[in-house]
Amino acid sequence: MRGVRLIPIDEFFVGVKRNCLAPDELIRAVRIPVADGPQQFSKVGTRNAMVIAVCAFALALHPRERTVGTGIGSAAPTPRRAERAEEFLREVLVWESPAPPAEGVVRRFGELVAAAADPIDDVRGTAAYRRHALAVLARRSLTWCWSEYGERLGRAA
Repeated sequence: MRGVRLIPIDEFFVGVKRNCLAPDELIRAVRIPVADGPQQFSKVGTRNAMVIAVCAFALALHPRERTVGTGIGSAAPTPRRAERAEEFLREVLVWESPAPPAEGVVRRFGELVAAAADPIDDVRGTAAYRRHALAVLARRSLTWCWSEYGERLGRAA
């Protein structure tokens, strides 16, 4: 028995259907920091069940740090973040205001998320469709999360 090791999520997935676990290892726990802001997960799929999604997107707002986190699923060889989209929002969001981000900001965020994907054509959908769907999911997720954040700001005032 070798003991316990902690693996950052960005290092866990190493390829299609592959992770960094050794054959004799198992996952005992997943550590996730408590969220301090709104989050949203959306997927495009044939139904709401345990099936492989055509694509998926997650967004988390972190008001204390004034950052955002993203996650893209089923649109690249491994799950991945849209780091350029995160950096873009970090630079343009006005955390002190409940006003929604400008339409151009929301649109650009969607474009950057779509650009972060590396999808394939398969029986579930084309690469072009996955990119389009990710842009839509990203725009909606940002709008929904910011709306909830704005409501929290309003209640705190």
